[in-house]
Amino acid sequence: MTHYRHSLTIDAPAGRVYDALTTPGGLAGWWTEDCDIALAEGGKSIFRFAKTYNVMLIEKLVPVSVVVWKCIEQYHDASGQLSRPDEWVGTTVRFELSPVSERRTKLDFEHVGLVAQLDCWEICERDWNFFLDESLKPMCETGTGKPFIPS
Repeated sequence: MTHYRHSLTIDAPAGRVYDALTTPGGLAGWWTEDCDIALAEGGKSIFRFAKTYNVMLIEKLVPVSVVVWKCIEQYHDASGQLSRPDEWVGTTVRFELSPVSERRTKLDFEHVGLVAQLDCWEICERDWNFFLDESLKPMCETGTGKPFIPS
């Protein structure tokens, strides 16, 4: 089974991209404004999208290089579209940064365990594509992303 993967080049230094993936202001600026962010390995971050939420254990932080989270709790509110509202539990999210130059960074993203056989595949593929390409990238490049904003 092939899991979700996505690569993009961001016109920003690797340090800026890393900060967007590891700081409260960074994550609130591109993924969801409603989050509680841990700052060290072993910490738990909570990301809320209205009734949907993900609890991520920070497994690995290598400054300006690698960020790895493991989903340890989830509730995906999808109006009865999913047979299980916790399909992410046990999956791993990995961000790997590679400087292309002083001002450009390649981001290789993987959500290991997010596979096409899961009920949430189409929703999650669409949303990861949006948040990576349309929110994280512009936030790192211009300072303005398009995070989920609670109403």
